Amino acid sequence: MTTTSDRKSKRSQKDAETTEQPAARQAAVLRPTQSRRRPVLIALGVALALLGGVGVWWVTTNLTRTVSVMATDADVARGETITADDLTTIQLAGGQQVDAIPAADAADIVGTTALVDLPAGTLITSANTGDTLPVPEGSSIVGVTLTQAQMPGYQLAAGDSVRIVETPVTQGDPPVETPQSFDATVFTSSYVAETQVWVVDLIVPNREAADIAARAATGRVALVIDSTGE
Repeated sequence: MTTTSDRKSKRSQKDAETTEQPAARQAAVLRPTQSRRRPVLIALGVALALLGGVGVWWVTTNLTRTVSVMATDADVARGETITADDLTTIQLAGGQQVDAIPAADAADIVGTTALVDLPAGTLITSANTGDTLPVPEGSSIVGVTLTQAQMPGYQLAAGDSVRIVETPVTQGDPPVETPQSFDATVFTSSYVAETQVWVVDLIVPNREAADIAARAATGRVALVIDSTGE
């Protein structure tokens, strides 16, 4: 009796242990934690993604876009009036920060003055063209009409340093003393085909403007080039 009772007791204990083991293993399994995403961070990420896309679009658009601007098609000397034949158009890549005149404004450039020498291919900007060359303070502009015999054959250009020399009357004897002369700077020069004379505008000091104008009116003057350019 004792042996049978002990066997039943041990069997019951073993069954109890077997029943407890699955429960213990089940309790050891933890549920995965759920991540909590803040709405502010999500919105920030979306905004950054949108900004990045806009940036890529802007860069791509500007690099592939071209702009038509004005340039010189021939050499234009400082002080010369720009004509339609002097101009052409070129294409620039978009995004370049240059003060170039758009091709749509070509009509505004015709008739303006080259403020500096413009070799062929130079971009036309508001800095190198204008209504007229600047006149230094304390100076005046005097116009002198000259025949080819009264000036060198060298082509005058704005900025050339010259002298206006008083000459004797036609067929007169040369002066015994050094003739009166006046320093000047070429402002503009143009050839009048109808009368075959050159009209040269000169920058002179205010105090000498009247004397030069009076002598130029007599036609008894000659022009001498001392140096070219500024």
